[in-house]
Amino acid sequence: MSPPGRSTAPRVLLVDPYMAREDPMERKFIELYPSLGLLTLGAYLREHGVAVEAVDLTFSRSTQPVADRIARFKPDIVGVHTKTLTRERAIKIATLARTGGALALAGGPDAASATYGYLEAGFDAVVPGEGEAALTDLAHAVHSGSWPEKVAGVAYREHGRVVRGPPRPFLRDLDELPLPAWDLVDMPGYLGRWERATGERRAAILTSRGCPFDCSWCSKPTFGRTFRQQSPARVIAELRALHERYGVNYVRFCDDVFGIHRSWLDDLLTRMKEEDLGMKFECLARVDLLKPDLLARMRAVGLERVYVGVESGSQKMLDLMNRGTKLAQVERTAEALRREGIRQFWFLMLGYPGETLEDIDATLRLFRRFSPEEYSVSIAVPVPGTRFFEQVKGSARALGPHAGSEGGRTLLFDGMYPQRLYRWEQRRFRLEAALGRARSKLGDRMVGRIGKIADRFHKSVAAPLLTGDAPKGS
Repeated sequence: MSPPGRSTAPRVLLVDPYMAREDPMERKFIELYPSLGLLTLGAYLREHGVAVEAVDLTFSRSTQPVADRIARFKPDIVGVHTKTLTRERAIKIATLARTGGALALAGGPDAASATYGYLEAGFDAVVPGEGEAALTDLAHAVHSGSWPEKVAGVAYREHGRVVRGPPRPFLRDLDELPLPAWDLVDMPGYLGRWERATGERRAAILTSRGCPFDCSWCSKPTFGRTFRQQSPARVIAELRALHERYGVNYVRFCDDVFGIHRSWLDDLLTRMKEEDLGMKFECLARVDLLKPDLLARMRAVGLERVYVGVESGSQKMLDLMNRGTKLAQVERTAEALRREGIRQFWFLMLGYPGETLEDIDATLRLFRRFSPEEYSVSIAVPVPGTRFFEQVKGSARALGPHAGSEGGRTLLFDGMYPQRLYRWEQRRFRLEAALGRARSKLGDRMVGRIGKIADRFHKSVAAPLLTGDAPKGS
């Protein structure tokens, strides 16, 4: 930590420990954007008298850039954004920070869910909630030689227990946040990568914080079920800045759910049409919010792709997950998206408690019927702090530092079926996706015939063997 009385401004080094080369999902989908949370945090700190630098490890092969920057910048605080996938690397960076004389601070969703674990692993403090105001106050306190116990919204460890400072309310008006500090990261590197891969200069934008829905497997450690949103005018200002400064012509809205309030979305779409920036966009939305007339309007102003959490083709499973959606809504939305020529990315989940082979088959049939252009089939992961976790924690296993690296590919609790069954089911979806892509070449009849053969093999041979129900001698 900096000595008391240092005349310069407080110094904070922000670190994103994510490395794309070690993420199996990113290698598949090529979805790379800088951390909007860190960029907004950096901009806010600057506005409040804090000197800020950042190290983004997305394109790196080691943590050496962090060590180098600590030695050069000599920060008071090293703030690390945490996700389950990057937990081990974040802990390594905490050691680098402390070795370099800085306070090691963890923020982000994983530290919010496992605050004590991060403190026990070597972090000096954790901001489990919204970071801007808390980190600003902490930076000034540490710079003046104070310990964080009097800073609202900060947790630390004392005598083996977690001590939390006074609670800090959320920012009420997100319009007060400055535009993200894009200069803190290699924006040309990100944009160039996208341009080479797609011919478009793609960037991301976040218009809201929180999610009011209550899916039983979803963790909301930072914002809970609160929901706050920037005004459409503020969103347009950010879109315009990206377009003018960086030539961005494709935007991904990274909100947990985009367009929760129809009046807000109607206003934004009107402004996007009037602004006429020529931007295409994509978003994550719920099937119960994507009405057909809305999709037509969104398509008219540039909507190219929608990510939808379909999760299951079984209404029983949707109800167990507390999704609040109906299969009829999934079908209606999928049909409307196809009619409007909008690409669909489906998120599907296997292995949630209560799911049977019949439920999985129902999901495969739904997938077969609509053949979404893109998809992800993950195995359910019980995240601490969720109702799902509480339901299975007695049989949970491997939920230590290595669990997140599996990225929804490994069964982490005692499920209804063995691990090998779920891996097999993931391969069935891959086959189905391949058949969907081959339909134009092979024809409907041939694709249907191959699908029926695969179904018979699964039902009579694979499933009995994988679940241990095969008759003796088979």
